[in-house]
Amino acid sequence: MSQNKMQSPTPNPIGVIVTSGISANALGIIRSFGRRGIPVVYIDSDPCSIVRHSRYINKRLTCKKISDSESDFVKLLKDFGKQKNDRMMIIPIGDEAVLALSKHRDELEPLYHLPVPEYETAQKLVNKKRFYNMLNEMQIPYPKTYFPESPTELVSIGKKLAYPYIIKPAYSIPFQEEFRRKVFHVKSPQDLDRAADRLRDKNMEIMIQEIIPGREIYSFFTYFNKLSDPLAICGWDKIRQYPLDFGFGTFCKSNWRPSAADHSFQLLRTIGYRGFAEVEVKMDPRDGEYKMIEINARTSLQNTLAGACGADIAYVAYLDAGGQIEKPSLSFRNSILWAEDLLDTVSFLDHVGRRDIGIGEIVESLNPRKVRSVAAWDDPVPLFAWAITLSYRALHRLFRR
Repeated sequence: MSQNKMQSPTPNPIGVIVTSGISANALGIIRSFGRRGIPVVYIDSDPCSIVRHSRYINKRLTCKKISDSESDFVKLLKDFGKQKNDRMMIIPIGDEAVLALSKHRDELEPLYHLPVPEYETAQKLVNKKRFYNMLNEMQIPYPKTYFPESPTELVSIGKKLAYPYIIKPAYSIPFQEEFRRKVFHVKSPQDLDRAADRLRDKNMEIMIQEIIPGREIYSFFTYFNKLSDPLAICGWDKIRQYPLDFGFGTFCKSNWRPSAADHSFQLLRTIGYRGFAEVEVKMDPRDGEYKMIEINARTSLQNTLAGACGADIAYVAYLDAGGQIEKPSLSFRNSILWAEDLLDTVSFLDHVGRRDIGIGEIVESLNPRKVRSVAAWDDPVPLFAWAITLSYRALHRLFRR
């Protein structure tokens, strides 16, 4: 990795603004800055969010979801930024925040430090159809993927393929809000017909993708500066996830696998990337290659794992904005465990039921020295709020049934 010499140091941002998003993701970022005494402003778009209970939030700004009103989000930032004499840094937690910030960069950059890529570059990562087409052009390995233009063509293509496979969206957030899941898992012609029926009249770009066998999934979280140089990185094996086959990581172990990261660095440098990136690849046991699954242009749910490994990616971005990074620091501690506080127990029990969990994994799961996603002795209220929220949702589903 090449060294990065900053041209002219500028004062550190006076504080940070953290956008609304996945609770544990936002919470880890907020605590990282709050524990350093850096003022944190949280943009609250969810009245049920556990993040709002963190003691490290200095100020909350309420706003509609970006998907409901991007203009309100931008106006809020412009109005707030004009009240400040110094530029704060905005940390985007979700794809929608990344797209909005990059789209309105010309309006917002005079007021804020924006660690986001150019809008066209962000689209190449956030829109998964464009992403896989880009991988194809760059000859980077990825799962076999097909792009039907309609539910009718979806059924036509799907009936010619071997089961099982998945149907996934080009844009994940509208799909998840509509169907409360990341993908449709298709195991039979009946599953295919049901998925096609649910997608009719939804006006969503969709794709069919093969399922790579096995559980060997690798992810890493990194930050690229304006010169498209990575300044910090932390990688981990994604040991368990929830839902089991196509969910977010619930139990991870830090590890550095250069062969799994090579294609990702090549791609990000080629497109002149700047900002946060979370990469996920999966080992294909059929040919021994790592296949690219996705690159998210935002912070990672496992950002607390990165911090515990000595690679606090968000803080590195903050220092970079102030011109205090002389050269990249690309080392981190291996074999640190991270667990999602509540849903990893569900994932663990499901794997026990499947009988596809080894003794070594069980022993590691019982290790009390794990980094937690939400629990923290110095900031306990969010965990209690999280437990209450999940209990309410479980009871609500039970009564509906």
